[in-house]
Amino acid sequence: MSPAQVNNAERRKYYRINDVVLLRYEVIPEPPAGQEPPEETGGLEISTGSLLAELDRELNKSINAVWRDNPMVAQALGLLNRKISVIAAQSLEYEEASVHSYDSSMVNLSGCGIAFEGRQELPPGTRLQLSIILKPSQVTLSIAGTVVSSEQRLDSVSMPFWIRVDFDDDLLAQEQLIQHVVQKQGALLSDSPVPEKR
Repeated sequence: MSPAQVNNAERRKYYRINDVVLLRYEVIPEPPAGQEPPEETGGLEISTGSLLAELDRELNKSINAVWRDNPMVAQALGLLNRKISVIAAQSLEYEEASVHSYDSSMVNLSGCGIAFEGRQELPPGTRLQLSIILKPSQVTLSIAGTVVSSEQRLDSVSMPFWIRVDFDDDLLAQEQLIQHVVQKQGALLSDSPVPEKR
């Protein structure tokens, strides 16, 4: 079996789904001749809002427990939490503004790659740095990949290309993608009507 066949067999093991995500990407420039390419940044980011909501829930549990023994300390902790929430609200405004730089895109997604609608053709071999915000979790993934193909679409003037990208190996980001795909597939299956028995 050739390396390409092995690679294709590996990729068939991943489920694929059609999904709507927030997406942005940039071309990674080719390094000058003789120079090493820069290390790509990848990984997983949790949105500030999700993280703050989780911390707030945990802190409220602790404050409620303290309240029984020492109401004054619990009140001080509650005020401190409110102060932090005001500061966090300003941070969230900035984060929401940065989300507007993403495009809401229909994609075909798996743990090993993505295909998405594009405005311009990207030659095979082009290196991309992609940022993907998954819905509804708002988890942000940053992952590098290589363009496999740019196929022309006849059904869209504004997005005339269907761009396929193979992700680089990034275990943390890929694990998150696989979980997302499996959860979405499970939701789709549970929404499907059950055939009646005859």
